[in-house]
Amino acid sequence: MTKKIIGVIFGGKSPEHEVSIESAKTVCAELVNAGFTVLPLYAPRTGGWRLVSRKALTAGQKLSGPRVEPSFEAGCLVKQGGGRLRPDAIFPVIHGATGEDGVLQGALELLGVPYAGCGVAASAVGMDKVISKELAAIEGVPVLPHVVIRAYQRPVMGPLLKKAARMGFPLFVKPVAQGSSVGISKVKKAADLRKAVEYAFRFDTAVIIEKGVDRAREIVCGVLGSAARASASVTGEVVPQGGHEFFDYEAKYLDDNGMKFLLPAPLAPATAAAIRIFSVKVFQALGCCGLARIDFLLAPGNEKKFWFCEINTLPGFTSHSLYPRLWAKTGLKPAAVLKRLIKIALKERAARKRLSIARK
Repeated sequence: MTKKIIGVIFGGKSPEHEVSIESAKTVCAELVNAGFTVLPLYAPRTGGWRLVSRKALTAGQKLSGPRVEPSFEAGCLVKQGGGRLRPDAIFPVIHGATGEDGVLQGALELLGVPYAGCGVAASAVGMDKVISKELAAIEGVPVLPHVVIRAYQRPVMGPLLKKAARMGFPLFVKPVAQGSSVGISKVKKAADLRKAVEYAFRFDTAVIIEKGVDRAREIVCGVLGSAARASASVTGEVVPQGGHEFFDYEAKYLDDNGMKFLLPAPLAPATAAAIRIFSVKVFQALGCCGLARIDFLLAPGNEKKFWFCEINTLPGFTSHSLYPRLWAKTGLKPAAVLKRLIKIALKERAARKRLSIARK
C-alpha cells in the first residue's frame, strides 16, 4: 500500500514561531512512526513557504529550501524551479495569529486539500477569547465576567477601566486573539490596570479584562474527534512554580522549572467527569473538529466551582506539550493521535465535497 503524503506547515509570523518549529519536529517524527511520508513546509517570518528537509528540521539546522506556492486552480503546491507537490493532507502546526485563527485554514480550503484540525470558523472563534466565552455560555458552560476594550475605545477607556475594577481584583488582562499566554498580565490593584491594558494592545487590537480567581487551580482537558464523535481525555492540573503566579509564556517555554503538571489531575471523580463533559460541550459549541485543549479555572478549596477559561484549537505538540501528554495518559500515544487526526481530516473533506455548490 502506498504511504499517504502529509504536508506539515510550521513557523509563521506569530510570537510562537519557535514553539511551532518544536511542534513540527515532534509531529513529523510521529507521523513517520504512524506510517506516513512527510513533507516539512516551513513558513519563515518574512512570508512564503519553503520545502525543507526533515533532517535539517530535526537537527535544528538553518531551514532553507525551494519556495513552494499554492496553486488554487490546480489544487496542489508548485515548487520553485518546477514540479508539483500533491500531499494527501496538510497538518498545520503554525500556532497563534495567521496559523490558528482561520487564516491558514481559509487558504487550505481554497486549495481543496484535506487538513487536520478545526475549520475556518471554529479556528477564528476559538482564537477570540470573547466570542468563545459567549458561545460556551449559551450552552450552559460557566464563564467568568469580563470587560472588553477595542482599539477605537482606547483613547477614552477610562470608564471601561473603572467598570473592570468594580469586578474586584485580581484581574487578568489579555489580548483577545493571541495564544500561549502572550501579552497576559495579572493585575492586583487599580493603579496597574491601564499599564497592563496598554501592554496587551501591543499584541492585538482588542483586549479582554477578566475577573480573576485568586489562587485558582488550572485544569486542562484534551478533546479529540469530530463534533458528532468527540472524546475527552483525562484531566490534568498545571501548577505554576519557580515564582510564576500563573502559567505564563515564560513558565511554558523559557523556564524548565516553571510548572509542574499533575496527570491525572487530583480531582474528585465527579469533578473530573463534569470538566470532561463541559470540554466536549465547548468543542461542539464552537463547531470544532479534530483537536483542541480546553482550559478551566477551579476555585481553591471548592471543586464545585469552576469556569471555562479558554480553548486552544491548535495546541502545542512538542515532546513536553500538554495535549499529547493528556492523551498518552488516556491511552493514546502521539502517533495514534496523529493517525486519527489525519483520518478525520480526510473524512471531513470528503463530506464537504459532497455538498452542492449549485443553486438548486
